[in-house]
Amino acid sequence: MTAPAVAPFALMGAVALTVLLLYLLKPSPRRLMVSSTLIWRRVLRARNRAPDRLRWWISLLLAMLIALAVSLALTRPALDALGGAAERIVLVLDNSATLAALTSDGRTRWEHAQARAREIIGSGGADSRYLVADTQRSIASPRFEEAATALQTLAGLRVMPRPDPLFPDVLAIREPNLLAWFITDGVAAIQIPPGVETRSVFQIADNVGITAFDVRAVPGDARRHQAFVQVLNASPGAKRVELQVAGAGRSPMTRTLDMLGGTVASETFDVSRFSSGPLRALVSTPRDALAADDVAYAYLPASRAIRVGLVSAGDAALERTLRLLPRAQLQLVSPQRVSTSRGVDVWVFDRYAPAQPPLAPALLFRPPRAQWLPASHGDVGATAVTSWVRDHPVTVDLSLRDVLAEHVLAIRAEAPVQVLASDVNRRPLILASPSGLRWVEVAFALQDSNLPLQAGFPVFLSNVVDWMMGEPLALKSQPGELRLPLTGAQVVDLQGRAIATREALGTTLVALDEPGLYTARAGERRLRVAVNVSDPSVTAVNASRLADHPPAPVSHARRWNPTPWRALLLAATLLLVLEWWSYNRRLTV
Repeated sequence: MTAPAVAPFALMGAVALTVLLLYLLKPSPRRLMVSSTLIWRRVLRARNRAPDRLRWWISLLLAMLIALAVSLALTRPALDALGGAAERIVLVLDNSATLAALTSDGRTRWEHAQARAREIIGSGGADSRYLVADTQRSIASPRFEEAATALQTLAGLRVMPRPDPLFPDVLAIREPNLLAWFITDGVAAIQIPPGVETRSVFQIADNVGITAFDVRAVPGDARRHQAFVQVLNASPGAKRVELQVAGAGRSPMTRTLDMLGGTVASETFDVSRFSSGPLRALVSTPRDALAADDVAYAYLPASRAIRVGLVSAGDAALERTLRLLPRAQLQLVSPQRVSTSRGVDVWVFDRYAPAQPPLAPALLFRPPRAQWLPASHGDVGATAVTSWVRDHPVTVDLSLRDVLAEHVLAIRAEAPVQVLASDVNRRPLILASPSGLRWVEVAFALQDSNLPLQAGFPVFLSNVVDWMMGEPLALKSQPGELRLPLTGAQVVDLQGRAIATREALGTTLVALDEPGLYTARAGERRLRVAVNVSDPSVTAVNASRLADHPPAPVSHARRWNPTPWRALLLAATLLLVLEWWSYNRRLTV
């Protein structure tokens, strides 16, 4: 017999022995002085000892029953201890986004779910073991624990607005006396395995949320931008909603929407007057149950035109591609006017380089020798790009595998110049400045290569211009763990607070569970990440499959091993009343 099996019987034996010893204790006799022993002799002759002995046994039995009932009810040993098999209880809590919705009593559905889980743990026996898991898989390796440890694990769980909640694979454990509970509001589409008892914490709630927020350039005018906002009223009744879009440089724009229950409103705002930077959309309405979908973020890129100065002896493909770049205003400049041109944001030099560094960033194709550029010595003949840096802003999302060149400059690239592309002999073909004035040098002329014929040529020019102008890349995501295409990136939020990250196979993993606009930096590269809930299935907090099943109280009568601790306490109370009555009637001692 195992130690947990012996413990209840040892406890019962110890309690019974203690009560017996207390009853065997005899008080010391009292000494009294009497004038005559005649009366006491008559009392002793008339005394019947048998009834006194019976009353003593009845009193002892009642005292033992009361003590055993109270001790068992307080310690709650498992009733299956004789067989040595303790009860195993699996508790799975749904901690998806809709569990953060407020209920009528001011508490969230999640708080009700935790309260029900604590009731289940509190109703178990001392030998019961509990496995706590959640649908967001925040507990990596759930295991069976004692009640106190399970309560600590339960307290560490929280609602996580991540997509695709899933019932954890915890029922594959083969344990005797296994009982599984699932506590949920029934909104998330989670497949519940058979044999799991579901407990609902669903209550109807009022909620309005943002289900889409996007910033787009106006077709035909890349200098103007519009913000598209979609709002869902998931409440059962009509709502008056205040929608606000705010940014830097001017006052927020506000609109009032009268929305019927279950309807969607789409609004468009002209955000061109805002300065480049973060944009925030916000909805507010009385009695809103869920806060996570009330706000959404986006990033407004620079809307001004980029003035590109082209110095070339004539290259139709290069000129045509530059004119097609968004926001690019191309102007042809003669070499003699380079030093006097002040209205240029980015220079493109085709087989030309000024003697002195220009005032603006520059892209150069096979430039002649200049003191401010890496030294070159002759021509290396025909070659091809065989390797390139994939995480630099200039070459990101770009394939140079099929780029060939007939005549290439032999460039001596020394640190800290960055080599972005090279041939099989590791000769540099594309280089970039490490700091200061930004420039990109291509070791071959476009006429001597097939680069203009590649599908990635416009991407290459766009990347160069964006990098030189400091344009951030934008990435949209729902809350959760993100894999950023950066190595060793540092991530901060809008307040500049650092977010914990870790590296994995050349990428950066970061958990962004709160809506907001985040910035990831890795060397010269910067990435903006707009994290928004923006999910109609989250805003629709009343779309529950358990809507017709009101929350049921936790049943203390289990299918296995019932634990009637309340009945034992009630029995102890009744025995106390019986003992009091029998003592006052002189039936017990």
